[in-house]
Amino acid sequence: MQAAAGAIYGILNSNITSIDASWTASANVAWPGVDFSPPDDFVAPVIVWGDTSLSSMGSDGSNLTNGELVLQFFCRPGSGYGTLNAYADDAIDLYDRASPGSGVEFLAASGPRQVSQDDTRWLQVNVSIPFLLEGTS
Repeated sequence: MQAAAGAIYGILNSNITSIDASWTASANVAWPGVDFSPPDDFVAPVIVWGDTSLSSMGSDGSNLTNGELVLQFFCRPGSGYGTLNAYADDAIDLYDRASPGSGVEFLAASGPRQVSQDDTRWLQVNVSIPFLLEGTS
């Protein structure tokens, strides 16, 4: 699954400027497990792994794993939801039905969805992109 995660995150890493021309993968992406000092706007990607089932049987059989990539977009309240919705639309264009390799196939993306924040320093919208991963057993 490590190769699949690399392919999933790789799309964002390689195409971050398609979301905003001034963004960089090191400054505007809160990668899982990496120290991060948030700028005024950024994205936090999270892979939520789902269930695995048999896709084919036998010694050369394969498994099918479902999952979801959640892109959490944040900005300061003065920017408004319009900025976040634009980021979300660009991300949907990037991921919707994409095939980045490593057995990963993205399905139709959903969102943007506004998320209520207890932390008044941020506005947030999420985009959810389900995917399937086919791999050998």
